[in-house]
Amino acid sequence: MAREERPLTEPRIAAARRRTTVAMEVRNHLRDSIVAGRMLPGHPLSENEVAARLGLSRTPVREAFIKLEEEGLIAIYPQYGSFVAPIRVADIYDGQFVRESLECAALAKLVEILQPADATALEAAVATQRRHLMGEPDPFFEADEHFHAALMQMAGHERAWSVVETAKRQHDRVRRLTVHDPLKRRAVFKEHSEIVDGILRRDPAAALDAMRRHLRGVFVSVEAVMQRHPEFFALTAESAAALPKRPAKPRRAVA
Repeated sequence: MAREERPLTEPRIAAARRRTTVAMEVRNHLRDSIVAGRMLPGHPLSENEVAARLGLSRTPVREAFIKLEEEGLIAIYPQYGSFVAPIRVADIYDGQFVRESLECAALAKLVEILQPADATALEAAVATQRRHLMGEPDPFFEADEHFHAALMQMAGHERAWSVVETAKRQHDRVRRLTVHDPLKRRAVFKEHSEIVDGILRRDPAAALDAMRRHLRGVFVSVEAVMQRHPEFFALTAESAAALPKRPAKPRRAVA
């Protein structure tokens, strides 16, 4: 006998929305911990433990795990468990391609349509970054994020920023490691200042050249971070031992 479908009543729709919202909050919470480097690759993640710690049922936690796996931040092994995934260099380079394509296109448009209020906001954004060149790294990281998001918003492509955010997730893990270096912060600040200078002078060639050099700096950063923090790119011996071993493919018999 066919199962009768329950109608999508207002309470059911509201409950589904609440579950989705909670799952998003769990995903954001875990994503922030992974991207910030508070959980190393290979760190085990338990749906039961996360649900108990956050006072939730397993359903939104399971949904959050699935989304995080799609983002390449965790690895799920059925029957074994879930673990924080290592940084994948190929994903960083793909993300850089997306960033350069979208951010440079938005920047070229911004130079054409720049408003006086935008110019004031850009100068304020650079001033904020200058204040955070020393001290705790988090405020500078957030100011860096705000700067790039503001450029997209001023160009009229605020919604496209969410595409950039998703594409640069693995890159953000590298940025979180490099932002602790005051010299790196100064280099980023200088590059941002050059981008703004090109915008304010209405010089699209200069602004785009500065942006491309800035975004392509990730290629150098990745090599440096891999040398200083190899544990983020390759699992440690202890965490690797905790991961399930996939069976080798059987060899074909030679006739």
